[in-house]
Amino acid sequence: MDPYKLINVEELSEKVQSDKALEWVESLMGRFHTTKEARDLSRLRNRVTQELFYELLPLANYAKKHYNDPNVLLKFYPGSENSFDAEFINLNGTLVERVEVTMAIDGQQSRIQAEALNQFGHFSVYHTPEYSGKSKSRKIKEPSCTTISTDALIDLHASRIQKAYIDKHKNLHKYPNITLLIGVDMPFLMLWEYQAIIQKIELQQNTFQSVKIVNVSSNNYWNLI
Repeated sequence: MDPYKLINVEELSEKVQSDKALEWVESLMGRFHTTKEARDLSRLRNRVTQELFYELLPLANYAKKHYNDPNVLLKFYPGSENSFDAEFINLNGTLVERVEVTMAIDGQQSRIQAEALNQFGHFSVYHTPEYSGKSKSRKIKEPSCTTISTDALIDLHASRIQKAYIDKHKNLHKYPNITLLIGVDMPFLMLWEYQAIIQKIELQQNTFQSVKIVNVSSNNYWNLI
């Protein structure tokens, strides 16, 4: 069976209680751990798995941390042509919040790291493995263990969040009355390191209705405005 058919669009479009959204998304992600082929393909974040990991996972974490209410539902719009990715609504259908979500990641680095993980079983979290060639012809050198200083780590995460914000802000006219939700993957940091990262983020004068950051690998959640 095609691993990318393990989830269909109709499932992703279901309304889910905000207090159960994270459990629901984790169950969808679990389907890709049934076989090595499915697991390897899911790491590459193509097609439905890109929406699952880069949009629904941050939304589900946000739903749990911010709402956590059976009376507030998460409605995701996969492949949507709307000027937003999801809505939070009451049981009677009343709109609570519209959300545009983006992940603060280096897409190219993440792809090559995933290829290295599939091939060698490991990679260095904050570095791109050495490689040559492009796409399917790419050859990757087995990653070695590398370190990163605390200051460099803080600057790296802050710059990724800042870029994610700026990239969306460039098209601000597309997002009227929208919450911008920026997903981050920042595991194993100290509280003061998280705070140092968030303090570096600079917002424009004219911005979204709200800008929020949610960490998909921890319980951290920040409301910038």
